[in-house]
Amino acid sequence: MEEPRDLESMTPTEATARDLPVRVSSAVWTVPNVISMVRIGLIGVFGWLLVVGYDLWAVGALVAAGVSDFLDGFLARRWQQVTVLGRLLDPAADRLLTIVVVIALALRGAVPWWLVAVLLARDAMVATVILVGRTHHVSTPQVTFTGKAATAALYVFLPLAFLAHDRWDGVHVAAITGACAAAGLYWISGIAYVRDVAQRSRAGEIGASARTGQEHLG
Repeated sequence: MEEPRDLESMTPTEATARDLPVRVSSAVWTVPNVISMVRIGLIGVFGWLLVVGYDLWAVGALVAAGVSDFLDGFLARRWQQVTVLGRLLDPAADRLLTIVVVIALALRGAVPWWLVAVLLARDAMVATVILVGRTHHVSTPQVTFTGKAATAALYVFLPLAFLAHDRWDGVHVAAITGACAAAGLYWISGIAYVRDVAQRSRAGEIGASARTGQEHLG
């Protein structure tokens, strides 16, 4: 029988598997955080390359951003470098990159504007709920596997749609279909974030009411 271990001796992966809280530090200059910062910088690089007509280089920048999206979270857990800043940078970089990419590709005619609307509506919903949650002192929800999978799929299918546009009609249709499936996952993860914030907000209100009642009794 496996001996019980205290939280301090567990890795973040083990703690997560046992539904225990992962230790979060206030460090800033960690490798995962730097990778997230680089990903934000790649957004500007992608936009500039697309504007000046270096399409293949733009796709390369997007692929690099996609790899960094996996790498920062993996290293943060692997090296026990989960930080408060990282939990803000990682989703912020994902959302900003998604917004810039879908709008840029729609302007080039590679993806339909209705798909842009679907993706941006999801981001607007999550952003609104997070802001409301903060008024109830609820922290930003952690990125889920479904959310990461959806973002990774978008990083695959959107560049493919861009490369296939006006070149290979069949591939372009397949890429748009894949992007739609990824958008579905994107919404599923968004709804999960909304439920998480709502549940924690209600729990906080119940706790506050209980404390108030005890104070009145006292």
